[in-house]
Amino acid sequence: MQTDLLSIGDDRVRARYRALVRLCYDVGWRGVGRNHRERQIRDVRGYLRYVQFTLEAVIDDGPLPEDCAAPVLERSDSTPWLPPRLPWYWQDPADGS
Repeated sequence: MQTDLLSIGDDRVRARYRALVRLCYDVGWRGVGRNHRERQIRDVRGYLRYVQFTLEAVIDDGPLPEDCAAPVLERSDSTPWLPPRLPWYWQDPADGS
């Protein structure tokens, strides 16, 4: 599991990618949050999209999405994780979300 994006010089972008890899490992291998499986899947999917938007900003030389902490998989509420500010296209049906 390579977690260093050596071609990207921004530490915040690399940290977001590492957090995504950690979330996937925690869900897939360690089973963290398995008592709330539906929310667990939505949490990881939401953070994956957040990292996707981050990488798009790097490619387009635009501003990065606002910094936010990755979802905590072991929590009692059933509300899926969302970043603090959603872009207008976050839930666009055309992109398969």
